Amino acid sequence: MSELSGRVAFVTGASGLIGRAVCRSLATAGARLVVQYRSNLPALEGDGHSVVQADFAAPGWQAAVADALATAGGADILVNAAHPATGGATVGELDPTVLRAHLATVVLHAELTALALPGMRAKRWGRVVYVAGALMTRLYPGMGAYGAAKAAGAVLTRCTALEEGRHGITANIVAPGRVVDPAKEEGPLDPKWQALSDRLLERAALGAFPSPDDVAQAVLSLVLPGAGGITGQTIWVTGGEPIT
Repeated sequence: MSELSGRVAFVTGASGLIGRAVCRSLATAGARLVVQYRSNLPALEGDGHSVVQADFAAPGWQAAVADALATAGGADILVNAAHPATGGATVGELDPTVLRAHLATVVLHAELTALALPGMRAKRWGRVVYVAGALMTRLYPGMGAYGAAKAAGAVLTRCTALEEGRHGITANIVAPGRVVDPAKEEGPLDPKWQALSDRLLERAALGAFPSPDDVAQAVLSLVLPGAGGITGQTIWVTGGEPIT
């Protein structure tokens, strides 16, 4: 596959399962990657990729990312797969510090988009994909901070689609549900999360949870040259779980 040959893809959150899978899919499609990771450097196939080890919660990351993008000649594609750790407190018991940490990822998405847009505008071609999650719509006790942050990031992405379309730039959301890596044996879950997992599996039309590669393929489908007519949309990768 070489649909993305000559394109530069800026991928954040590459330390995670989904971020790693996205890197693999984009590299296989021929993209040159600029990858941000916090720990556990992902294996990258192909040549010409660059990596930025940066913790978005620490100061100074902007300069490192800006330098990497400038060296690559600007970004054609932004895939933001960075996300906060999930929480477990109800709104009435939520530590404000934890809430601020989740909401800081909304500011982060705006900053990342702002860093990527100039290169896209200059080429009059660009793709922005925000990896959100089903919890932004499918509410669950204790997940208010996480869901609120993802919902806000999704709104920013839809506004990006509205504002940047005339520059040839699309912006979409990929929202996975529970994701399970078939290559790894999953340990026992906390009883509360096991109950949620069982409930979701019963609702999934496919009778199985999506894999990281399933999510990555959804991302890939939105950044290919032929996807120029799709913008401001949310693609749910839930194994067929109804989203209400």
